[in-house]
Amino acid sequence: MTADVTKTYPYKFSVVSAVYKVEEYLEEYIESLLAQTLDFEHNVQLILVDDGSPDGSGAICDRYAARYPNNVKVVHKENGGVSSARNAGIPLIEGEYVNFCDPDDKLSPDTLEAVYAFFEAHKGETDVVAVPLELFGDATGGHMLNNKFERGDRVISLEEELDCRQLMIASSFIRHEVAREICFNTKLSIAEDAEQLMQIFIRKPYLGVVTGCRYFYRKRGTSAMGATAQKKKWYNDSVRYFSLAVMEQAKAAYGYVPKFVQSVVAYELQWKLNVTEAPLTVLSQQELADYGELLRRAVELIDDDVWLAQQYIIPEVRLKLLAARYPRESLIRAENGDLCYCGASGVFHRFSENMTEYSFLEVGEDAITLSVRQSVLATEHTVDAVYLAVGEGRVDGTVKAKTVGGKCYGTTVFPWYICDFTIPRSMLGKKTAVTLHVVTDGVDVEMKHIVAGAYFAPEPRYRNAYYRSRGLFFRFDGHRLTVEKGSRLKSMRQEIRFLWELFRSGDFGTKKAVVARMLHWMRLPFCRRRVWILSDRLTKGGDNGEALFRYLHATKYKGAKCFFAINRGASFDKLAPLGNVIEAGSWRYKLLYLRADKIISSHADESGTNPFDYYAAPYKDLLCGKQFVFLQHGVTQQNISTWLNKYNKNIKGFTCAAHPEYASVLNTPSYFYGEREVWLTGFARFDRLYRDEKRLITIMPTWRKYLMVDIDRQTGVWSVGSQFASSAYFRFYNALINDERLLSAAREYGYTVCYLPHPNTITQIDLFGRDERVRFFNADTEYRDVYAQSDLILTDYSSAAFDFAYMRKPIVYAQFDHETFFGGAHIGEKSYFDYERDGFGEVTYDLESTVALLIDYMKNGCALKDCYRERIDRFFAFNDQNNCKRILDAIQRMDE
Repeated sequence: MTADVTKTYPYKFSVVSAVYKVEEYLEEYIESLLAQTLDFEHNVQLILVDDGSPDGSGAICDRYAARYPNNVKVVHKENGGVSSARNAGIPLIEGEYVNFCDPDDKLSPDTLEAVYAFFEAHKGETDVVAVPLELFGDATGGHMLNNKFERGDRVISLEEELDCRQLMIASSFIRHEVAREICFNTKLSIAEDAEQLMQIFIRKPYLGVVTGCRYFYRKRGTSAMGATAQKKKWYNDSVRYFSLAVMEQAKAAYGYVPKFVQSVVAYELQWKLNVTEAPLTVLSQQELADYGELLRRAVELIDDDVWLAQQYIIPEVRLKLLAARYPRESLIRAENGDLCYCGASGVFHRFSENMTEYSFLEVGEDAITLSVRQSVLATEHTVDAVYLAVGEGRVDGTVKAKTVGGKCYGTTVFPWYICDFTIPRSMLGKKTAVTLHVVTDGVDVEMKHIVAGAYFAPEPRYRNAYYRSRGLFFRFDGHRLTVEKGSRLKSMRQEIRFLWELFRSGDFGTKKAVVARMLHWMRLPFCRRRVWILSDRLTKGGDNGEALFRYLHATKYKGAKCFFAINRGASFDKLAPLGNVIEAGSWRYKLLYLRADKIISSHADESGTNPFDYYAAPYKDLLCGKQFVFLQHGVTQQNISTWLNKYNKNIKGFTCAAHPEYASVLNTPSYFYGEREVWLTGFARFDRLYRDEKRLITIMPTWRKYLMVDIDRQTGVWSVGSQFASSAYFRFYNALINDERLLSAAREYGYTVCYLPHPNTITQIDLFGRDERVRFFNADTEYRDVYAQSDLILTDYSSAAFDFAYMRKPIVYAQFDHETFFGGAHIGEKSYFDYERDGFGEVTYDLESTVALLIDYMKNGCALKDCYRERIDRFFAFNDQNNCKRILDAIQRMDE
C-alpha cells in the first residue's frame, strides 16, 4: 500500500501498549514518552490497553488518561494475551506512524524525533523503521541483532543483506496505513512480532534503520531462552503458525521462498535445534512426534547456504541436518588429503574441520601423555588409524572408548572418540610441532579444528598463551601444538608477551586477567605453603566441605593452609570465628584459587570449580593443574556420568560412602575413573551426626531439573520456571503438607509435620498453603539438626536422606512421578540402586498411600523395621565417626 501524501494526521505517532502486571515499571515507561524531545501533547497519542491486569496497572493508566485526556486513551478488557490487547488498540490509532512499545521498556529521549525525521527523508522507501535495542535490568549491553546499525542511518534491502533481521515490533515504527492492517495472531504467544513484520516485509522488503537513539529493553530473569523452552507454544504452535506459515505466504507471493524469509525462519529455528533433551514434561509423546514432523518440514524449506550462515546453531547439529539431505555416495568425496561434504551449493564442510578437543596433558620424566577427543559427525566413517605426527616421527594411538557428544532432542548428533598418546621425550627436538591425523575411508586427514578442553593448557584462542612444565613449553601455532625446550627466563618473556596480548584485547574482563596474573606472579615467591580451598554450595555450608574444614581446624592440620569459601550471610558469620573463611567471588578468593593446590568441595557445579566463569580462558595454564576432590553432596545412587565424568569435571578424588556406590562409580566405563580417583572413605558430614529427637516428621523432597530455567553460575542455585505452580511436584507436596488426615494424626500421636524445601525450590515457598500445624524450615536450617530432631523423613529421591539411614532412622519414599523422573527429565539414569529392592523404607506412588503409611509409622512410634535395618547395615562401608580421617589420608596419598 502506497502512502497517501495528502492525508493529514492528528499526531505524528501513535504508541499502542498491551498492559499486564507491569505496575512496577509502567510509570517509568510512560515518563520516557513524556520526556521525548518531540513534544508529547502535540505529537504523540498513547493507547494503553489494560489486558485484565490484576495489579494496579489499570489505575495508573487511568491516572495518566485523566492528566492527558487528549493524548492518552485507555482500553480495559478481559485478559486475552498480548496479541489480543494490541489488536484492541489498533482501531484507535490516529498517528502518522505507529509503535507497539512494551510497557516495561522505555525509549531514549530523542527516539521519536529521530525516527520521524528519517521517515520524512525517505518517503515511500520503507514501511518500517527500526532503532537499536539496548538491554537493561538483569542484563546489559546491545542486542545480538544490532549488527544492522553498524553502517549508520540507511534503508536496507533485505533481499541483499540477509543478516539484517528485524524481529521485534516494539523497537519498530510502522507507517499508519500498514499498521492499521495488522492483526496479531492470537494463536501465537511467541514470534507474534516477527510474524507480522514478515508479512510487511514480504510486500516491501526494505527496512529503515536509525542509529542515534535507543529502545531500552528490560531484561527480567536469568535466561529468557530457558524459560521459553518450557512453554508448549514454543514448539508446535511456533513452527506451525510462524515458521511454516510465513514461508507459505512468501511462496504464494513470489512463487518461491525468498532467501531473506528463509534467513529469518532459520534464525528462529536454530534455537529450537540447539535443545539437547526432548521436552518430555512439556509435550506429550504425540505432540513430540507432531513437533518432529513440523520441524522437519520447516528445515527442508531452507537452503544449505542459509543454514551455513546461521551463527548461533551448534555447528555439528547444522552439519548433521545438511548431511541428512544427501545420499552418502553423493555427499562425500576425497580431495587434496581431505573428505569433502558436498551439497547443492558446493562443499559445505570438510572432515578436517571436525572438532578435535585436546583434553589432558601430563608431562612426565620420560614421556608426555596427551588425551584427545575426536568428534565424528554427519555420517559414520570407518576410522582406520589415529596418530600424532611428532616432528618427523609418528606416535600411533588407539581408540579407547566412545562417549556421547552433542545431542539434539535426546538423539546423539555426534559421538566423541577418545584416544590417548604417549610421546617419548626422546622424540622431541629443540622445537617440535605436533599434529593430529585421522585415517578414515582410506584418506589421511590432518585435523585443523583444534579446541582446548576445560583442563588443557595452553588455550589456542590466544596466540601467546603457553603452558610450562618440567622444562617444556607448550603453545599452539594455529592447529599445531608446538613443544619447545626452555628456561625460566624464556617463561618470563613469554608471560610478558601473553600479558600484552591480553591487555590489547579490549575486553574488560580479559584486562582484569592481566592484573590478576601479575599479582599472582608477584605473590608466588613469598607463598611457600600449600593452599587448599574447601567449600559446599556457595550460598550455604553444613555439608561435607564444612565438616572436613572443621576437622582440619580441630586437629590443627599443618600440611596445608586451608580456607573455606562461602558467600557472605548467616553461614559465613557462623564459620568466620574458625578463621580462614573467605568470601566467594572476591578478589582475595580468586587470587587464592590461582595459588591453590587442591579444590575440595561437596558440589561440582561451575560456581565452585571455576570462579572466573566465562572469563577463565586467560587463566587456563594456572587452573588446569589443580586437583579437584569431590566430597559429594549425597550418595550417588544413579548413573550421573554424563555430568561427573572425567572429561567434564576431571575429579582427582571421588569420595564414596557405600560398597555398591563405590563399585558403580569405579566400574561404569562412562565415568572414566580408576582406583586412583575413586575412594571408599565415607562422608565427612557423617562424623557430625547426632541424635536429639523432637518427634518431627520431616518432608524433604529433592528438586526437578525439568521445572528449572537456568543455573546461576556464581551461586550454583537454579532459578525456577513459571510452570512450577501448576506442576505435579507442587500439587503433590502442597496437598501432602495440608492433608487433614495427616495433620490430625500427627496431633493425636504427638508429632509435628515439617517441610524442608530443596535450595533450588525454596524461592517458591510462599506458594504453599501454610497450615499452622506445619513447621516450615528456612534456608538457614542445618541439615544435621533436621536429621537429629526428626523421627522419620519422607523424601522422594534425595541422596541427602542417606544421612538419616546412617543414623538407623526410618525413611519413606514418595515417588508419584517416577516415570518422568527416570525418563530423562531430571539428571542421571537408573543405576545399581533400586528403591523397592534396596531402599531403606517403603515406596509410595500416590497421595493416599503416602498419608496412610505415615500415619501407620506414627502409630508405631516411628520405629525402623528390621528388614530396612539389615539393608542399611549391608549398604554402608563404615559405621563410625572416622570418615574425615580417612578422607584426609586419601588426600595426602595424592601427593605421594
